[in-house]
Amino acid sequence: MTREYSTRRLLPSLILLLLSCMVFTGCSKAGASPDQPIAFSHRIHVENQIDCSYCHDYYEDYDVAGMPPVATCVDCHSLMFEEEPTADLEKIFEFADAGTEIPWVRLYELPKYTHFSHKWHVRAELECQTCHGEIGTSDRAVQHMVYNMDWCLTCHEEQAASVDCVTCHK
Repeated sequence: MTREYSTRRLLPSLILLLLSCMVFTGCSKAGASPDQPIAFSHRIHVENQIDCSYCHDYYEDYDVAGMPPVATCVDCHSLMFEEEPTADLEKIFEFADAGTEIPWVRLYELPKYTHFSHKWHVRAELECQTCHGEIGTSDRAVQHMVYNMDWCLTCHEEQAASVDCVTCHK
């Protein structure tokens, strides 16, 4: 048996194994909490009754929810005159003064071969917690959910949403 023949025979099995791993291991790690440039507490913002949409203002009309621009942070924090200055608050204003955005580290990144749209999930009247878990209780940005194809399909079936492959794979 030649090496070329052996490789051609193994290739379909390797591809199947790779796809199986992607399906069953998920696209994120629950509990992961990457270091952020600014310590951000979702909990404090939720306790102050700031709606997710105030900071993630693209979620309703676009595929992505959007990362909060530094101007959004400055708008609120510059009005909080009694707020104790902290190193993180100073960093917010440093980014704003420099005219640069805060380089937030993404919590969730889906594979390139998938397509997800926040706007369709919002229009279906799903709460943020459906997909993001109890992010509003976190003092650090934490991945509360693990996304994989099985998780998404289960939700789509429960919500009577399309499970056609082209719904999520373009």
